[in-house]
Amino acid sequence: MAYAPTKRRMTRSRRPSLLVLNITSLLDMFTILIIFLLKSYSAEGIILTIPAEIHLPHSTTQSAPEPGLVVEMSMTSLVVDGRSLNVDLASVHRSDALLIEELYEHLMMKTTQYEQIAALNPNAGFTGRLVLEGDRDVPFRFLKKVLYTCGQAGFINQSLAVFQKE
Repeated sequence: MAYAPTKRRMTRSRRPSLLVLNITSLLDMFTILIIFLLKSYSAEGIILTIPAEIHLPHSTTQSAPEPGLVVEMSMTSLVVDGRSLNVDLASVHRSDALLIEELYEHLMMKTTQYEQIAALNPNAGFTGRLVLEGDRDVPFRFLKKVLYTCGQAGFINQSLAVFQKE
């Protein structure tokens, strides 16, 4: 009969001194995970940054807005492509005129810029696309004035940004 310490030494010596980690299944799992994430990532449409003071209306539309000049309007501000316009909105609300002069002048400047770019690059033609981010509490009369002014400045392909109901 063998001594107990000798039995322990014999079993220890039979174990491999280096442990080998099999990472094949781990790599397979990461590959599947990356493929799933790439497939589920949607890069179509446009990404809109909506300010905190604007609450978009809800709609059942199925079409996504196309890229264009972004006009944000709320009860307190009017912003074109991230630049706030100095517009006295109280006088605009009281006025019967459909054209908002400050907005029209800024949009005409943008139209001129887009037409100059189109003259230099025929692939980048002026399409007159506009995405309007309007607060749902804005009166229709003000919305009508903004849409009319944008149309007069050459932005006739107008889209309204909305939250899509599911």
